[in-house]
Amino acid sequence: MNNKKQKTTFLEPLKALSDNTRLGIVLFLASGDKCVCEIFEELKLPQNLVSHHLGILRQSGLIINRREGKWIYYSLNRERIKELKELLTKIIATKEKTLKC
Repeated sequence: MNNKKQKTTFLEPLKALSDNTRLGIVLFLASGDKCVCEIFEELKLPQNLVSHHLGILRQSGLIINRREGKWIYYSLNRERIKELKELLTKIIATKEKTLKC
């Protein structure tokens, strides 16, 4: 993947994580799948605000959802998180490499 495409691909998830509420949602989902009611109870925020942030996280590719009856469950998109981890690891390795010069 070229640098320009890589920047574009990772910009939205990184922007999404820059918000304290969305980062809190991602950290909460790290423990497993959750329905909206569990998320807004944990964060002590109104349901409509949590839904708004979940939409942004879904658009960024960081979370996925599935329907079970009338409930929608959210979970981390582990593949996308892995891609971000690899990018950040590459950035750190490059920085360490340049510091040794």
